Amino acid sequence: MVKKRRTAKATQVEAKKFRKKALQYRKAMQLSHDANLWDAAVSNAVHAVILMANAVTIRYAGEYFIGQDHNQAHGYMEEAVDSEEASKAAKQMQAILRLKGLVEYEARSCTAKESADTVKRIERFFSWAENQVPA
Repeated sequence: MVKKRRTAKATQVEAKKFRKKALQYRKAMQLSHDANLWDAAVSNAVHAVILMANAVTIRYAGEYFIGQDHNQAHGYMEEAVDSEEASKAAKQMQAILRLKGLVEYEARSCTAKESADTVKRIERFFSWAENQVPA
C-alpha cells in the first residue's frame, strides 16, 4: 500500500513525455560533465532523475510526486513500484537528490568527483528505469 503523499494523476501518454524530458536532461548532464561543468552536470542529473521517477510512478500508480520536498520522491517511487530493483534504484535517486541543495542553494561548487559519481548513479538509475517505461 502506497502511503499518501502529494501526488498528481497522469496518463501513460504523460509518462512517456516525462521520460522524453528526462532523457534530454540526462544528455545535458553528460555534455556538462564532459565539459567540466560540474554544477551544471549535477543540476541536470537532479532534474533527470526526478522526471524519470515521475514517468516510472505514473506507469505503476497513475500518479507522480508533487510534494515540495524532493527528498521524499524516492520513497514514493519505491512504494509505487514495490520491488527489490525499485529499492536499489530509489537509493541511487536518493543519493542524487541529496546534492540538489548544494547545486541550487549553496555557494560551494560541486567537485569533479561529485559530478563523476552522479553520472554513474544516473546511469544505474536509468538502466533500470528505462525498462519500466517503454518509449
